[in-house]
Amino acid sequence: MQVPKILVVDDEPDMVEAIEVCLVHEGYEVLTAQNGLEGLEAAQSQDPDLVVLDVMMPGENGYRVARSIRENEESRPRPRRVPIILLTARDLSSDPEREQMFMDFTQADLMMYKPFDMDELLTRIRELLEPEKGVSAERP
Repeated sequence: MQVPKILVVDDEPDMVEAIEVCLVHEGYEVLTAQNGLEGLEAAQSQDPDLVVLDVMMPGENGYRVARSIRENEESRPRPRRVPIILLTARDLSSDPEREQMFMDFTQADLMMYKPFDMDELLTRIRELLEPEKGVSAERP
C-alpha cells in the first residue's frame, strides 16, 4: 500500500512543525508550504492525497487556495477530488450560515477551529483518506 501524502500549508512555522511531527509519527508522507501561493504550487506539482490548509495567511488566503485546488483538479497528474481540511482561528460555529457560505465557496471537506485537538485532526484525516475504514496509514 502506498503511504498517503499530506500537504500542510500554514504561515506559522510552529503549527506546521507540530502537525508534521504528528503525521510523520502516524506514517504519512508530509509536504509543507509556508503560504498560500507555495501551497497552491505544491498541490499542483506534488499531487498530495489530502491538504491541511490554514485560512488566514498573507497573500493568498486559504479560502482562495482551496477554491483554486478544486478548480484545477482535472489537470492534476491523477485527476480526482482531494480532501481539504481548513484550519482557522476565526470560529464561525456560532454563525452557521456564514460557515456554510465559506464551505460552499471553497468546497472543503471540513473546517476545524484553532486551537484544535491533534488527535481529532488525525481522526478526521483517517476518515477522509479511508472513509470506509477510518484507519491510519501503514507505518514504514
